[in-house]
Amino acid sequence: MTPAPQEKQADPFVIPASLNFMAPSVDDSLCRVGGTHDGGYVIPRSLIAETDLLVSMGVSENWSFDEHFRRLHPGLRIHAYDHTISRTAFVRRVGVGVAKMLLGRVSRAEVARRVRLLKAYEAFFAGDVRHFQERIHDRIDRRRDATLDKVFARTDSRNVFLKIDIEGCEYRIVDPILRHADRVVGMVIEFHDTHRLRDVFADSIRKLQERFSIVHVHANNYGGVAPDGLPEYLEVTFVPTSRCPGDDKRRTLPVPSVDAPNNPHRSDYVLAFDLP
Repeated sequence: MTPAPQEKQADPFVIPASLNFMAPSVDDSLCRVGGTHDGGYVIPRSLIAETDLLVSMGVSENWSFDEHFRRLHPGLRIHAYDHTISRTAFVRRVGVGVAKMLLGRVSRAEVARRVRLLKAYEAFFAGDVRHFQERIHDRIDRRRDATLDKVFARTDSRNVFLKIDIEGCEYRIVDPILRHADRVVGMVIEFHDTHRLRDVFADSIRKLQERFSIVHVHANNYGGVAPDGLPEYLEVTFVPTSRCPGDDKRRTLPVPSVDAPNNPHRSDYVLAFDLP
């Protein structure tokens, strides 16, 4: 569920000094892939051509990142994972919408939106673009669960890009990501509940930095901000440490040329790292 909007914040949020290790390395090749607002992410441009397979974890009704990535790299194979959607589910939503429209409970425009979404799903998820109706997890608890080991077993690609937005389960798959790090050319992860799960969040970043370097951080302005200034939802872009562009760190975010607020009706959160 999307958190309730907050008042606009003009002053920068100063990231706690204890999290200075998150300051991203300056990378001048960053570009935006996906929608202008929610659903778009910032990654190094060079990774697009090098990626053989995009593994997109968490799709819901927004696969603009996947679509744009494939437009930039025609023929790219995509494996998308989301247990909450399917063609059957979208067809059902259309049917329910029509019934509610006849009862005067939803608008014709809403029904038309659901029809467009169904058609878009059918058009995109075909051929080399596959949707697995499975939940990414660290173990098999349900019939439709998939571990990261299962995800990587489905491909022989050595150049995989990971997009991870799985509503808190990202913390469960940090160790599996590291097991397959040699096959990952880059990744963007949306971290959730960074205030409530602060120790888990910090430990996860530290673990990932054993093999990867951070090149971008963006705060999702649909989420709140902890009392110490750290936004609760953070989109973090990683590249293998061997590809890190240098030691220079970015002190302030967002990057105007590529970033945009997830919620277009509110100002983007401004972040500042108080680096020595």
